[in-house]
Amino acid sequence: MPVAICGNSKIFYDDYGVGPAILFVHPPGMGRKTFMKQLALQSKFRLLIPDFSGHGDSTSSDGSMTISLYMKEIEAVRKHAEESALFLFGYSAGGIIVQEYAIQYPMNVKGVILSSGYPKIANELLKVEHQIGINMVMFAPKILAKILSISHFSEKALQLELYEHILKSNRFTWRQFYIESLYFNCVGRLSLLNAPLLLMYGTMSDVINHHVKLYPKIIDTEIHFIKGAGHQLPTKKKR
Repeated sequence: MPVAICGNSKIFYDDYGVGPAILFVHPPGMGRKTFMKQLALQSKFRLLIPDFSGHGDSTSSDGSMTISLYMKEIEAVRKHAEESALFLFGYSAGGIIVQEYAIQYPMNVKGVILSSGYPKIANELLKVEHQIGINMVMFAPKILAKILSISHFSEKALQLELYEHILKSNRFTWRQFYIESLYFNCVGRLSLLNAPLLLMYGTMSDVINHHVKLYPKIIDTEIHFIKGAGHQLPTKKKR
């Protein structure tokens, strides 16, 4: 497995396939195992799937996490993989990293794909879910890991693989990722996101999909609502 160095951290990432490169950004706690079902794309794309620091197999010296740090880690992986520019795929809260990176590093981004993404949390229930996550990480991490693994995969083997991977996460990093997501807001800067934008939502996840209204009509914006799908598009819907 390739390893990119970012400061004092070693960023482990999977590297599959040949073609246009897509870098995947996972939500809090879940790590690169979130994208096990996207590996089928390697026949047409190069897939770069990191564990960001404090997650999975990647190290974290002090358990810290900031959006700026994770943008630097994307840069470290991009350079290590020798790619001049990337497509970025952000799932759920992972989308906050993707959007901020695309705004600040426009020359390095070919396109942005957000699955159940949002430019800010604009729903009270979603805020409560994040606050619950913040508390459970510290006081009941195994229960939270079990909830995440069962809710994301139907297959028992994949549930176990994700569960074990989640429990490798540094709890302080995991918690801080939830906090960063809770207070993130790039609505006023979305006009700076000049890359083609693809938004995907499940019709059964009103808590998330109404956030599409926050996105203005910017260059090359494409929106898809997946009928009968919930929040967990990367793990529950192959097509």
